[in-house]
Amino acid sequence: MKMEIIVALIAAGATVLTIIGSIVAVKVTSNSQIKEQKIAADREMKRKYYNAFIEAFTKKLFYINKPDCMEKIEAEMTFVLEANRLPLYASEEMIQFIERIKNPQIAKETKMEELLVILRKDLCENSFDNFSDIKEITLTMPNRVIYTDLNGRKNII
Repeated sequence: MKMEIIVALIAAGATVLTIIGSIVAVKVTSNSQIKEQKIAADREMKRKYYNAFIEAFTKKLFYINKPDCMEKIEAEMTFVLEANRLPLYASEEMIQFIERIKNPQIAKETKMEELLVILRKDLCENSFDNFSDIKEITLTMPNRVIYTDLNGRKNII
């Protein structure tokens, strides 16, 4: 009789351990899936922001040697907005790169491949670790702006 009780307790204990193991496995799998979904969502957000930044940077480069016009100023304004948004999502290496190319002469001499290598590396990185080497992040300010006068005409200042 005692042996039957011991066997029953062992069976019950094994059942409880199986249930606990199943719950833990489901929780671990669920946490892993949630983490992977967050990584994918973060990467997609970065990709969208980087698309907007590359478009703005490309337009800025296009107009560097052109005479002043509304499109040039608008391209500069768009670049300013996208460059100022970068610290919200970009890697430390990307932010340092952008700080360098804020100078129009350096931007003109910069190879697009360097930007794309840093960008691809950042898109494959899954963490937002603390920055270790950034001494200063500055806001980019436009050199000129477009304003509309009282007669509705657009002007560059």
